[in-house]
Amino acid sequence: MAKPLMRMRRTSKEVFNTDEPIVRFTRQHVEMLKKLLPSARRGRVRFCAHRNAKEPIHEMIIAFRRDSYIQPHMHLRKSESFHVVEGKVDIVIFDRRGGIRNVIPLGDYSSGRSFFYRIEDAVFHTLVIRSPRLVLHEITKGPFKVGDAVYAPWAPTDGDPVAARDFMKDLARKVDDFTTGD
Repeated sequence: MAKPLMRMRRTSKEVFNTDEPIVRFTRQHVEMLKKLLPSARRGRVRFCAHRNAKEPIHEMIIAFRRDSYIQPHMHLRKSESFHVVEGKVDIVIFDRRGGIRNVIPLGDYSSGRSFFYRIEDAVFHTLVIRSPRLVLHEITKGPFKVGDAVYAPWAPTDGDPVAARDFMKDLARKVDDFTTGD
């Protein structure tokens, strides 16, 4: 007999939580998140395995569209780790002026790329999504507080979609040049 899906509650248009004592995330949950992507204003939808923003550990399954813009940012007192469930992404690490310092190609286990990364240092970083969709498991320290992330002054805000799109197109080209040595 198939087990019923875990009960989830929608806490915003892009965020789901659960109060279940044991959290199980299935292929059906991933498919549900992916189906919501076309209507997601910011191009991403997340399921939070933690019960609320005050929890000390935040674990999320996040689905992204290729055109999602994650404004380059850094975390001052938090680590962040990703485990790729589906898709491919380049994690771009910047210097303080916006130059590319490192690129970490990630993909799901079958891609042959690294499938896990963790960052401890306070460095500017963002994602360049290389597949139609990306699904990852993110873990970071809570509690969530507005203002914990420091946004790069040289990058557009996510409130300016045209500038963000242009920035990401240019960044993808720069990442390609960086990784090929041109």
